[in-house]
Amino acid sequence: MPNRQDNFRVNLKLKLEDNPQIEGLGEFRRSLEKDYFSNVAIRNCLSNGVRQNLVIEMDCNLKLVEILFHLQKGTWGNVYPEDNSWSKSSPFSNAFKSLNELNAKGIDVEELSIFLKDSSIIIKNIYENSIEEQFGMILHTIAENYVYLTKRLTETPFEIYIPVFEEDLFENDTKLKNIQIGNNNKKDYYAYWGLYFDSDKDAVIYDLKNKSIIFGDLYMLNH
Repeated sequence: MPNRQDNFRVNLKLKLEDNPQIEGLGEFRRSLEKDYFSNVAIRNCLSNGVRQNLVIEMDCNLKLVEILFHLQKGTWGNVYPEDNSWSKSSPFSNAFKSLNELNAKGIDVEELSIFLKDSSIIIKNIYENSIEEQFGMILHTIAENYVYLTKRLTETPFEIYIPVFEEDLFENDTKLKNIQIGNNNKKDYYAYWGLYFDSDKDAVIYDLKNKSIIFGDLYMLNH
């Protein structure tokens, strides 16, 4: 498997601080480590003077299929909500809310990465608190699409990048401007994802609506 940093960080333009001074950060980290069986690293992205923007990395010694199994059993990332209301229902969201309550300056997550034994899941922020709000639903969507994401169980992607945008959508600059100012909504998470496979030279696009892998140019949020 290629170095997990090679793909999504190659053009990353964020300035990161390894020791962010945030009240309750240690407790937040320990909560994530407990609920997601991971070693967690948290850094501060110094791209916004108004908010503290975090880059969070979870290093989990499980395979993708294993975390999805434990997710369904309620032994990884807690249990599914009974009312099937996925927004803001994950242990990550609950811990993140507690962290925000302890700090006068707003906190958001710029990027969340889960490094697994056979794959990595990279989730980018596309609007204010988008990762906190959609994390549970994103995991549920990965589970629903697992057969198709793995080419009908024949090959696991070594990286899943969420979301991506087809470059032809940028012809009128509307989508690009929306990304730059955070004027997106949750539907943008569930249109296209980027997948990296050992058998493919370049990243491919996963079309969630049609549950199919397509080839073409894509735009990744390395801002």
